[in-house]
Amino acid sequence: MKHMLRTLILFLPLLALAAPMTNDDVIKMVRGGLGEATVIQAVNTAEPAFDTSPDGLVRLKQGGVSDRIIQQIIARPSAAPATAAVPPVCRECGSVTGIREIEQPRKTGAGTATGALIGGVLGYAVGGHGNRTAGTVVGAAGGAVAGNVYENRASANKTFEIGVRFDDGSSNVFHMESHPSWHQGSRVRLVNGALAPL
Repeated sequence: MKHMLRTLILFLPLLALAAPMTNDDVIKMVRGGLGEATVIQAVNTAEPAFDTSPDGLVRLKQGGVSDRIIQQIIARPSAAPATAAVPPVCRECGSVTGIREIEQPRKTGAGTATGALIGGVLGYAVGGHGNRTAGTVVGAAGGAVAGNVYENRASANKTFEIGVRFDDGSSNVFHMESHPSWHQGSRVRLVNGALAPL
């Protein structure tokens, strides 16, 4: 009895140092002639480090491992497929969170007044000695119309504010003169400080 205990005490550290079982270990046991039941018992009691990805399972089958053993490997609670490498985050890539149209301030009449003043001065100068009053009136009227048209065109301009949340978690707002062809959720990329479709 003492001899058995002594042997067990010496054997326990070896068990603790045993490496986790891999697909290659299973193939080695099968090719070594161990029976299916023995291999399954070893699979169930070992610390698993199995590759259960499609490639790993095909390699097991090509190594002569039976379907029953392979199913037991897959059924191990801690057995998990090999994780694929995580691609690096694209810091310039993101998604549009919203687009807002911003109108220019409404016209104040300053264009009309300025145009009338400039037109009046020019009309007075061009009208000649006897027609300065008429020239001033015509010039003021023409200048007022021209100033009004210019101000209307200027006030019709709109800009667009585009919110973007980047893949690295940061957010930013960009301004564009024309309406972008994107919508909320569109994927974009920052190229030289400007947004471009991804």
